[in-house]
Amino acid sequence: MTASRTPPPFRGFLLAVGGQCRKVGKSTLVADIIQAFPNRHWTAVKITPYPESGCPVNGPACNCSPQDHPYAIRDEPSRSGNSDSSRFLAAGAHRALWVETKEQRIQDSLPALAAELANASHAVIESDALMRFWKPSLFVMVLDPSNPDFKDSARENLELADAFVFRSPLEDSDPRFQFGAAMSKTRFLQPIGSPLPPEFEQFLSGIISRLPAS
Repeated sequence: MTASRTPPPFRGFLLAVGGQCRKVGKSTLVADIIQAFPNRHWTAVKITPYPESGCPVNGPACNCSPQDHPYAIRDEPSRSGNSDSSRFLAAGAHRALWVETKEQRIQDSLPALAAELANASHAVIESDALMRFWKPSLFVMVLDPSNPDFKDSARENLELADAFVFRSPLEDSDPRFQFGAAMSKTRFLQPIGSPLPPEFEQFLSGIISRLPAS
């Protein structure tokens, strides 16, 4: 874990959402939070640190070197719900951004991302890799004991989480979730497709309300 984690260089509330692996419901949680707090005029960000195209700027036809075209930031125009960033707009976000970076190049994108967020009063970013560099106002991790996958990078973030959202019940005997002090933190159960738990909504409200709505 990078030792130089700092608050992001913009003013406003920043909520980061990470998870143990892909397909664990991180984007779903982001959309649920946006929908639960519509008056916060969210700027929502999806960070993809490993674009399948190879080049985040020009796509698969680009023969750029690893040093060129390290990232791309795109404003999401659609509310169709056909992509994660469009789901954020459909849920009520004021603005949605999609950030693609080459492997190990997320840090290159952060100054430009900070500029995009400069006027945002409330931002929510779906990313695990972000935690190596920025210290958000709140970091929530999504975990699912029924899913056998668990990324090593996600394990590194467990101690940084302020709260956990579980997609399935936790069995005390599951050795993958014996995280010591980390698992004594606040946790909530929300299976995929279920409404945001009232207790989680109250938890977020108490933190989010420290900043006024824009």
